[in-house]
Amino acid sequence: MIQAIIDRLKAGAPTLVAVLPAEDIDALSKGTAPRSATAFVLPYREQAEPNEQMSGAFRQIIAVQFLVAFIIRRHDDAQGGAKVAIFDTVKAEIEQALAGWSFVPEAEPCELVAAQAAPLGNGVTAYVQTWQTSRYLET
Repeated sequence: MIQAIIDRLKAGAPTLVAVLPAEDIDALSKGTAPRSATAFVLPYREQAEPNEQMSGAFRQIIAVQFLVAFIIRRHDDAQGGAKVAIFDTVKAEIEQALAGWSFVPEAEPCELVAAQAAPLGNGVTAYVQTWQTSRYLET
């Protein structure tokens, strides 16, 4: 699923310079500084519903949340005005690429759950969106 989301963002968000998988959101601010307009896709949380089958087969729907975090870097923009213009463009492209899209036909369409900006200092801001879709666990 994560790779399908990455592929969708690469195709639908042309302002992004890279779209990469990640495991730990905290590592984004502590590791090697990514280029501006780099996005990361991270698994986040899953919540399972009860089994839908009463006998025989097993079928359980699982609500899946994932994060899309993108970095905006402008060292010459102390007030953040230039970052806002880039931020609006990247945010709109990501939302257009993911909202209503399903990574497989039987999954629920992606929907935006929450979002938040996090200034990291030194002219760098990370913007993190939480998205939700679903998957089935079947045997």
